[in-house]
Amino acid sequence: MQKNNHDFPGPAETNGFAHVVKMIKSAQQSAAMAVNAHLIELYWQVGAFISQKLEHAEWGDSVVEQLAAHIAHTQPGLRGFTRRNLFRMRQFYEAYKAEEHLVSALLTQMPWTHHLMLLSQCSMAQQRAFYMRTAIAQKWSSRELGRQLQSALFERTIIQPAKLSPALKERIEDVTSIFKDAYVLEFLQLPKGHS
Repeated sequence: MQKNNHDFPGPAETNGFAHVVKMIKSAQQSAAMAVNAHLIELYWQVGAFISQKLEHAEWGDSVVEQLAAHIAHTQPGLRGFTRRNLFRMRQFYEAYKAEEHLVSALLTQMPWTHHLMLLSQCSMAQQRAFYMRTAIAQKWSSRELGRQLQSALFERTIIQPAKLSPALKERIEDVTSIFKDAYVLEFLQLPKGHS
């Protein structure tokens, strides 16, 4: 049986195929990022709506419960709009409403899971902003973000940077004093006339 060259791609064709696969993956990633951005914007808008409704509601008006019931009734099968999640959307809006410029700049670059982690584990706005910027820059997964939150990266980096022992401080001061004068070459023990 004669082998047909068109049945199995050769190296040149494989490289071309790999390029197409790369384009597909890139388009998938772009689509996922666009969907995430729209979803975060929607959650922001729903949170703003709930926040405004609650400001004008009478005590005992179960605004969130009524909204959750209405969504469940009019959009059967739609997930993610339970009473609990609606309260999270409000919390999301409340946490960042003073910094609304962040909504398009940073907030939409992270998945909702990341935001939920930050809202539940960060008490200060600066702390949330630190983790948000770092997670975006480092492209952290939710697992990695959780690990960094548990290890208190913000506290170790910003609030209480590593303390140096007195001996280490002295050694660093010694080294920096040597290099203050760029022409000091005594440590090389060069013969006279070379320094």
